[in-house]
Amino acid sequence: MKQTITLILIVLPSICLSQKIQGKIYDEDSTVKGALIINLTKKDTTYSDVKGSFKMNTSSGDVLLFKSFFHIQKKTKITEEHFTNVQVFELKKRVNDLEEVLLTNEKEKQFEAKTYTADFGAALANDIKNNPHLYKPKSSYSAGIDLGRLIDLIGVTKLLKKKKKYEIKLINYNQIDSLFSNSKLFNNQLIFDQLGIPKDYKFLFFEYIEAQNLNCELLSTKENIELLDTIYKLGNDFSNILEENKVPKTSEKN
Repeated sequence: MKQTITLILIVLPSICLSQKIQGKIYDEDSTVKGALIINLTKKDTTYSDVKGSFKMNTSSGDVLLFKSFFHIQKKTKITEEHFTNVQVFELKKRVNDLEEVLLTNEKEKQFEAKTYTADFGAALANDIKNNPHLYKPKSSYSAGIDLGRLIDLIGVTKLLKKKKKYEIKLINYNQIDSLFSNSKLFNNQLIFDQLGIPKDYKFLFFEYIEAQNLNCELLSTKENIELLDTIYKLGNDFSNILEENKVPKTSEKN
């Protein structure tokens, strides 16, 4: 009996202190899906669903960090008021400021053939004087080798080597299948419940993702915010394709 009372006294404070907060994340236009919510105090994380909703165990005084790829991150300190009802958290969109470009309607100058011919003739004569080798037959200074062509080939070769060195690796079907088989975030619940994709079209959806030629670097992103946002967009596009082709939906799940 004493042991039971002692256990209750130990567990009870943690139960009282830790409560579940429910929230919705919005921006200026709509709900924010796939936002990362980090409890900086408890080192815990969760994500907002397709409706921008989330639930998380927190305590008064905890600090939550809200992060989204297309929004400015935000910190909020939890108070007792946050546990009274569903809380709304607003994120501001990132804005890319571009320098203003002013276009003016300048009248096109009329082409004057006589002036152009005279100017071109003078320029040509001056260039022949300064660079005579450019106007000699190839055999007279390069043993028949087209130096311009050779330089072009060298430049192309260097460019090809440079491109090969920085070749982009694309996500393939096996990587997508492995991701949805081993990840806690990318799973069947995301495919069927949040994206609304029928069970029979799960693997066709994987092929659709592969066909988008996504950069492999998305898989190595620590918080997967960008990849999650991409999957949501592709899921929406894929669902629209199914609807256009009148594919029946099913409630079956793996």
